[in-house]
Amino acid sequence: MAETSMTTHLNIMLDGMKKKTAALTEILSISENQRTVIESVLPIDGVREMIFGMNEEKQAAIQVVKDCDNMFEKMLKDIGPELEAQQDMFKPQVKLLQDNIRKVMDLDVKIRVAEEENNKLLDARRATELPPTSGIRPKVAMPPDSAKVLNAYKQGKTNYKG
Repeated sequence: MAETSMTTHLNIMLDGMKKKTAALTEILSISENQRTVIESVLPIDGVREMIFGMNEEKQAAIQVVKDCDNMFEKMLKDIGPELEAQQDMFKPQVKLLQDNIRKVMDLDVKIRVAEEENNKLLDARRATELPPTSGIRPKVAMPPDSAKVLNAYKQGKTNYKG
């Protein structure tokens, strides 16, 4: 592969990592907004309704993350062996990719922590706001969209080899 072609591939991969970083930042922001809703004075039914709407936004961002991961993996597979053989020639581009991978990993951790905290807060609200039935507090399932969003995000990350 010619040097210009390799540079082009690396620049495309870097652009993909930047798009992924932006999508993950959006997911984190939505998760933080969901926390604000969960901690609000809205009744639990209002909280659930608002979270459903926010999860649609998360789904779109998760799809961007998956698309970026797929593109990155495909391109890395195509150029990986040659890049490894000529790594000294492309150190600046590889360093930029590594820096972006670190940002992605940091955002990934922050998102996971935010989602876990949101789930705990939501469970705590359910436990205190839902009336007991026959002395047993009913467990209201996490809104299906929330569970789908979290699972889709986690599944999208299982393909990431960064």
